[in-house]
Amino acid sequence: MNIQQEHLPQDRPASEREGYGFSPVDFLEDNWVYLVGIIIVLAIFFYARYARRKRNER
Repeated sequence: MNIQQEHLPQDRPASEREGYGFSPVDFLEDNWVYLVGIIIVLAIFFYARYARRKRNER
């Protein structure tokens, strides 16, 4: 028994985004939530370090 598909997917050229493996703009568009989270964590860390230094100076 031979089963044939009527509609096979057609090859199409890669889009501009798919053509290049990586671009910084695409990275920022896809991962902005994670980058904002990292910035918030770093801000909390540096503020805590600053506050601890100020507290220990007394």
